[in-house]
Amino acid sequence: MSSTVIADFLSTAPLAEEGGAISADRFDYQKNWALARLLTLHQGSGNYVLLCELHEDIAVLDCPDQPSCAAFYQIKTSAKSAWTLKKLTNRKKGKSGDALPSILGRLCAKAAQLKQEQVTFQFVTNVGSGYGFPVTEKASEPSGERLFEVLKPTEWEVMRTCLADELGEDFEEPLREQLTVSIAQIHLDTHNETAVGLVTNFLDQHVKGAHIRPKAFYRTLFDELRRRTVAKRPSGTISEVCSAKGIDRASFNLMLDSARSVAPAAGAWANVLAELHKDNVPFPVRVKLREAYPDYFSRMQSPLDGAFRRDRQILVAAGESVMANSSTLFDMANAAVALARSDSGYGAAALSPEQELIVVMMTFYENQPQ
Repeated sequence: MSSTVIADFLSTAPLAEEGGAISADRFDYQKNWALARLLTLHQGSGNYVLLCELHEDIAVLDCPDQPSCAAFYQIKTSAKSAWTLKKLTNRKKGKSGDALPSILGRLCAKAAQLKQEQVTFQFVTNVGSGYGFPVTEKASEPSGERLFEVLKPTEWEVMRTCLADELGEDFEEPLREQLTVSIAQIHLDTHNETAVGLVTNFLDQHVKGAHIRPKAFYRTLFDELRRRTVAKRPSGTISEVCSAKGIDRASFNLMLDSARSVAPAAGAWANVLAELHKDNVPFPVRVKLREAYPDYFSRMQSPLDGAFRRDRQILVAAGESVMANSSTLFDMANAAVALARSDSGYGAAALSPEQELIVVMMTFYENQPQ
C-alpha cells in the first residue's frame, strides 16, 4: 500500500537547518561519501533517489515520485577522537540559552512525524575516529548496524532516556530497528583519492569499452552532488523536490550517456595540444589551458548545465564565422571569443578565458571527419 506520509514530510515539513559554517573539507568528505553511496545504489536493480541536504546530510528514497521508504544519514567527521555515547547525546546551549538538539536527537527527531513508516536513521563517521563502544564489521556496510545491538543494556537505556527527554516522546521500540551506526571505509585524509578509485572500479566493471576518463566522470558526479547540495528546496511536489535536490537512476544514466558521447574528445584534445605546440603558443598559455581542461570536460558531461550549453552554442557559431580569416587555431579561438562576447545573450555560464578558448578549439577538431 502506497503512503504519502514520507512524500508530504520531505516536501513540506520545516527544515531544521539549511546551512552552516562548516569547513570545506567536511563538505567534500560528505559529498565523496554520497558519491560512494550513489555508486552502490546504481549497481542495484531498483530505482532510487539520493537527496543532498534535505532534512539530513543525505537521504535515500526508493523512488522520486511516491516513496514508501527512506533512509536518513548524518555524516560526521573527526580527525582523532572517537564518538562516545555522551558526545552523541550531548546538548549544547545556544545563544538564547536554550538547549540545542543533540547529534542523535536531531537525527531521530523525524521519528515523531514518520511513525509507522519504513524509515531508518544512520549516524556515519570516518575511518580513524570510530566509536567509543564496540562496533562490528557489519557497521562498515551501507546498511550499518543497529545501535541497540552494539550498546550494553545500560548504555542503551541511558541513550533512550536522553532521547526521550529531548524529543518529548519515548521512541525505544521503533528506534531499536531504525537507528543504526556505521564507520565509512573512507579515510579523512584520502577521501578524494578513494572516491576516484571507486569511480574507476565502477566504470571498469559496469561501463566497459566506453573509454570514459575516471577522473573526469568523478568530477561530473561531484559537481552534480554539489549543485544538489546548494539548491533550495522548491515549493511543489516530491517529484519536483527530488529533481532539484536529488540524483536518481534516470539522471545518473543521463550523465553516463553524456560521458560516453564526449569520451572520444580525448583524441581531439590531443590534436589541439599538438597544434598549439606546433604554432609556438607560449608555454605558460598552454599550461593554463591544460589546467582549465578538466573543468571544461566536466561541464561538457553535464546535460543539466543549460547555461554552458547556450554559451557553447554561441562560441561555436562565432568560430565558424571567423574560421576563414584566421591563420592558426589559436588565432581563430581568440577571434571567436571576442565575437561571442559581443553577443548580448552570451556570458551566463561564466566560463574562464581558457575554457572559452578550449570550447572553440575542441569543436574545430571534433567536427573533423573521422
